[in-house]
Amino acid sequence: MLSTELNKLVKVSFIGHPAVGKTTMLKLLSKNTIDRIYMPTHGFDLKTVKIESFTLKIWDLAGQKNYLKAYSKDHLLGSDIIIVVTDSTPRNVLSSRELINYATHFVGRDCPIIAIANKQDLKSVDGRMDPERVGEILKVKTFGLTAINPEQRMILINIIRKELERVAVKRGMREDEF
Repeated sequence: MLSTELNKLVKVSFIGHPAVGKTTMLKLLSKNTIDRIYMPTHGFDLKTVKIESFTLKIWDLAGQKNYLKAYSKDHLLGSDIIIVVTDSTPRNVLSSRELINYATHFVGRDCPIIAIANKQDLKSVDGRMDPERVGEILKVKTFGLTAINPEQRMILINIIRKELERVAVKRGMREDEF
C-alpha cells in the first residue's frame, strides 16, 4: 500500500523566466483565484494538487536570473516532470531554450521536459508565436495555453495527465494502478 502511494507521488517543477505565467498556472491547477496583478515569486512556491489518483507536489520556481543560477539546480533534482513556461515572445522562447539545456544537464534525459506556450490570447496583438513554432525552437513537446482563462484548467490537467502516464509506466505501474 505504501509503495503504491509513493509511486503516485510526483514532483512537477515549473520553470521559466519572470512574468511568463508559472504562478498563474499553479493557481489555475489549484482552483485559486487568478488575479491579473503581477507579483513575482521569491524563491519558490510549493502546492499539492491531486490529479486522479496522483498527488502532485508542484514547485513554482522563481524566474529571476540570480535565483535561477543560485538555486534552481537544488529544486530541479528529483523532478519527475519539468514544465518550461514561456510567454511565447521570440526573445523569451529563445532564452527558454537555455533553461531546457540547463534543466536537462541536472535531471538527465529520463525526466520528461515539456513546454507551455502561454499567453496565446496575445498572439494577434503583439506577435507572440503559436505553440507549433515554439515547439520547433525549443525542441520539446509544446502546448498552447492562456493561463489567465479558468476555462483552460482542463486543458492543463490533460497535458499533465499524459505526462503522468509516462511517469507511471517508467515506474513499472500497471494501467489499473493509475
